[in-house]
Amino acid sequence: MSWLGPFLAAREIWQAPLLASLMAGALLGFLGVYVVLRRTVFVSAALTQISTLGLVFGLFLEERLHIEAEHAHHQLGMAMGFAVVGAVLLAALRPRRLPAEALVGAAWVTASALVVLGVSRLVHAAHDLGGMVFGNAVAVPDEELWIIAAVALLCGLVHLAFRKEITFASFDPETARAMGLHTWVWDAALAVTVGLAIPASARALGALPVFAFLTLPASAALLLRLRLGAAFALAAAFGVSAAAGGYLISWFAETPTGATMVAVAALFLVPGGLRALWQDRA
Repeated sequence: MSWLGPFLAAREIWQAPLLASLMAGALLGFLGVYVVLRRTVFVSAALTQISTLGLVFGLFLEERLHIEAEHAHHQLGMAMGFAVVGAVLLAALRPRRLPAEALVGAAWVTASALVVLGVSRLVHAAHDLGGMVFGNAVAVPDEELWIIAAVALLCGLVHLAFRKEITFASFDPETARAMGLHTWVWDAALAVTVGLAIPASARALGALPVFAFLTLPASAALLLRLRLGAAFALAAAFGVSAAAGGYLISWFAETPTGATMVAVAALFLVPGGLRALWQDRA
């Protein structure tokens, strides 16, 4: 166990990033069940770009108009504001003549283009943008850890208080509307929680783990064909396990942390995939 001593001695280095990863894994794993079942997987990619646009906008205000936005909570607040508005609009706008993927694709490519244009106008802050947007799950300041905790608590309370309404509006909207439920309200509530979770997690972990945690743990849980409540719990547990396992493996194997977390999360697909393959052959 001599290998464990140096790791424990360095806990001041890893405890904040590991805690941030665990909370993000649980939160994104849980929300991912909605994302996967609603077939809006690429919404998370679009929202990541939209939150980046908010960050670029904040940097532009600071650099060109000298409006103070240098602190992390200013920048993260700007990114969250853009992501929440984007999530609500994507949930509300459903043109009949276009598939949902077309709207998501348009949002992603437009936000990406505006990010590139915005960065091209930044002089001093552009070199810091990568670190601000695409965290690496290695260095997480205490301020960001508390922000993730606050977002996770808020999202948990919303989904605990309005679980039936959000679930009903998400998975059977026609019946819900026929019973007098204002589905757009609960779609917006879900969109707001996703819009808050993505920028807070992406700043600490990086865009790749966030996208993975919104898709892989939920997919792995749903492949096992459990009841919906059990699928939510198992997806959150898979997210926590992938974050913890990936972080520890990357620490000892000296591999990229975010990519290692994604690889571990993908392993959880194996049992459900084998089960589905077995049943298809039976």
